[in-house]
Amino acid sequence: MILQLHIKNIALIEDCTIEFGPKLNVLSGETGAGKSIIIDSLGFALGARADKGLIRHGAAMASVEAVFDLVDAPIVRKKMSEMGYEEDDTLILYRSMTDTRSDIRINGRVATLSMLKDLGGALVDILGQHENQSLLYVSSHVELLDKYGENAISALKSEVFDLYHRYKNITNELDTFGNEQERARKIDLLKYQIDEIKDADLQVGEEEKLLSDREKYRNAEKILTAVGTASSALEGGDAFSIQSAISAALISLRQATNFDESLSELYERLESLNVELKDIEDELNNYTDSFDFDGATAERVERRVDLIRSMKRKYGASVEDVLVAGQRFEEEYQSLCDADDRIRDLSEQKEIIYDKLLKVCSALSKARLNAAQKLKGEIEGELAQLGMGGSIFEVKISSDNDYVSETGFDRVEFLISPNPGEPVRSLSKIISGGEMSRFMLAMKVITARLDGISTLVFDEVDAGISGRIGEVVAEKLALISDTRQVIAITHLPQVAAMSDDHYLIEKNTVDGSTRTSLLHLDENGVIGEVERLSAGAGEYGALHARELRSIALAKKISIRK
Repeated sequence: MILQLHIKNIALIEDCTIEFGPKLNVLSGETGAGKSIIIDSLGFALGARADKGLIRHGAAMASVEAVFDLVDAPIVRKKMSEMGYEEDDTLILYRSMTDTRSDIRINGRVATLSMLKDLGGALVDILGQHENQSLLYVSSHVELLDKYGENAISALKSEVFDLYHRYKNITNELDTFGNEQERARKIDLLKYQIDEIKDADLQVGEEEKLLSDREKYRNAEKILTAVGTASSALEGGDAFSIQSAISAALISLRQATNFDESLSELYERLESLNVELKDIEDELNNYTDSFDFDGATAERVERRVDLIRSMKRKYGASVEDVLVAGQRFEEEYQSLCDADDRIRDLSEQKEIIYDKLLKVCSALSKARLNAAQKLKGEIEGELAQLGMGGSIFEVKISSDNDYVSETGFDRVEFLISPNPGEPVRSLSKIISGGEMSRFMLAMKVITARLDGISTLVFDEVDAGISGRIGEVVAEKLALISDTRQVIAITHLPQVAAMSDDHYLIEKNTVDGSTRTSLLHLDENGVIGEVERLSAGAGEYGALHARELRSIALAKKISIRK
């Protein structure tokens, strides 16, 4: 349910915060005071179209922030989890707009409009004379009917769901085999791919060694020249070579050790260096002698590198991927070679499951027809209480074996004839706003517990209603608000008298500027507003308002027992 709505610079509202109660919240005020602005602001926060005309005159930006309690909203919490949000019992929706840009945030994180709409549709249902309410969407009717008849429908619907997906899985597997010609072509292609990978005889780590060899062969002349130069410098043949210099140093140092033993260590180190240099010289000579290079060897390396890269382009990013692809091709090849037996088995399973699916779909359709008859009786009874006696409500169920889905083969649509003698029509074709409002109220009395939406907003649901029907509307709202949060904009004193929380919407002009403000009424304030809505005045008007409030409170206690 919605805990708080903060509106800033929307139409005539400069800055306003509303804290809603958990049950029946009533909003009232003079015509033109700005009651619709509250609903428009809430709709904006829930993802409705952004109308730049809503930005208050003189303001650069308009924004709405809505805070929700999700303790009893598992559907919303699941949606948030699927969107990547951490599970939380509180949800904050924020949306702002300027003339050039907009900003949407869900729990402080930037979000998209589609995400906002998805959450908004599960949080609040706005029912007004000209809104696109959830009940107007035919796609939602089958789900509402199934929830209404849940005891008889749930098990059948679950069985249909399981059978349908088993059927689809088998169909999808059969589709992978294709027809006989397609299988033959696929077998030939797989055989070619398998042989190509086998003939390549790829080895893990081979490519790295080949690339190293290729680099060596491509620079063979430079390598041999450098090694030869190094060897010559070490070996030398004149008095200026390293070897000659060290030999001369050794002779001189050995003579010196005869006179000073402390020089022996230096002599030994120099002698070790001489041995090491000789060893390096030998290694360089051996490297030159053993350097195996010819044009044919280099060409083989180049061809092998090209082959490996060609295989990687075709079958994977690495040699390991190519080898895995080869194993997969062999498995698929074997499966296709054995396809006839598998296709025969799958086809038999498919036929058995489809026959069973149709039978369960038929049983589900019958259960829906029974639920539809009960729902028809309840809706027509509610409409009669709301002053629409003689209205005909129908649940049209169209069944088609050729269009089976995971919900069965039924298409469900709610139809109504609000006036005797007129044919039933789609809900979207109802012309009278007052009739639409009362029908929506009747439907919500029955389905409020079914659709999982915790907050219902009734925008002037009492339009064109007075007298005894007004009392009935108030009672219906009290009944719904016992299990769901209700926000109702009203002109009826009966509805105002039934409120749990009441907000007075006023329009004032200060310093030549018009502003809309809200006031949360205390008990005396509620009675005063009931009196105003009753067009009462003076002592008797106040007495009447108090009596109306007293009767409503007693009735509410009785309704909510």
